[in-house]
Amino acid sequence: MDIKQIRYKGDLEDTRELYEVYQVKQIIDSHEDIMKEHNTFREQLLANSVRLTHLIAPRIYNIIQKVKKELEIDQKIEFFSLNDLRYNASAFRIKNKIAIVFTSGLLENFSDQEIIFILGHELGHILFDHNRLLLLYNPSENKITFLPILAEKKFLRWQKKAEISCDRVGLFLCKSYEIAVQALLKISYGLTEKNLNFNLPELMKQLQDIARSEYSSELATASHPILPVRLKALELFHNSRLYSDKGSIDRKELSTRIDNLIHLTNFYPRTKNAEMMMKFVATGGVHLIASDRDITLEEIKSLVKILADVFTDDPEKEIIFDKVKIAAQLKESAQYLKDKANDNDRYYSLHFLTIIALADGQFTRQEKDILMKLAQSIGFTADDAMGVVWHTLQQEGINIDVKLNQIAENVKQHYTDINED
Repeated sequence: MDIKQIRYKGDLEDTRELYEVYQVKQIIDSHEDIMKEHNTFREQLLANSVRLTHLIAPRIYNIIQKVKKELEIDQKIEFFSLNDLRYNASAFRIKNKIAIVFTSGLLENFSDQEIIFILGHELGHILFDHNRLLLLYNPSENKITFLPILAEKKFLRWQKKAEISCDRVGLFLCKSYEIAVQALLKISYGLTEKNLNFNLPELMKQLQDIARSEYSSELATASHPILPVRLKALELFHNSRLYSDKGSIDRKELSTRIDNLIHLTNFYPRTKNAEMMMKFVATGGVHLIASDRDITLEEIKSLVKILADVFTDDPEKEIIFDKVKIAAQLKESAQYLKDKANDNDRYYSLHFLTIIALADGQFTRQEKDILMKLAQSIGFTADDAMGVVWHTLQQEGINIDVKLNQIAENVKQHYTDINED
């Protein structure tokens, strides 16, 4: 089997979008060039871990040779073991070699077939070229990646899909769903079959409880989908015709059902109040931005950032361009917030809209009047609404230096005129 044929469609589509729409290749290439100049990772491995050769670790060496043959890998693979009781593994390209790093805890406590599953998973990242995209991570603690916000949201969603693809490689190699499940349970929870009875329906209840909670926002930045999602996705693949001719699920149905699983861990409002807040901010924000017909990039970015940070992985899907639809959704969401939301929800709805109004560095009379009307539509008195606006002004300030913008525009215009002469 061509291993690339079992790659999850969602992983492949997101990868293409990151390269073609967000043009990430330039960032990756630059990061790779820096790493080539300063890369001492292999030297660190040689100094701090043991390299498992055929003489030192014949068991591991035989496993590697078997996996290399099945995956038709020609590159040399070096295998390292770190002194660590936790269960963990990773794979890297180092020049013309592949380095596999397992913890000693994993190697000591996993069976040969479980190691084959984990090894297949890690090599899947290499074969599907996932590791290059991981260079988009920013070492700075202040920002997750080097990407702008929409691209970063796409990247974080892609990572979860990449894990689905690699789990399939592991199952393809170990050829046992039960073995794959045991390996994932061990590496995720640190528990073996002695203490944990595998029961997928029971684990899926855990997923459903999480999916209904606001904690789902914390899952949005996680690099891996939670275990019940991975196990169910792996079960669907195991029962598909993509895995075996005896399977009952065709490729299209498999992709659809996996998409639905991944969607459960997306960042999106899980309560009606939060959903109506999002829709009110999205439509109210567009209404506010478009009111003076001087639509600035800063205002649009502010709206998108609020939607992305507070409400959803897909902020662009919440921005409506049709005036009739905007008016209808704005009216519906405002009425809901007025009738059913609490004071805190109404406060933050107006607070977010005020931030958007301030984004271009100005707070005009027209913007103030529109904010007051929006505030009134969700139940604020004029005095209370102004209290929210002024409190937001004190917190946020005016972040755009209008004078600097004018200087920049004058310089741009001046040099444009010179070039035209």
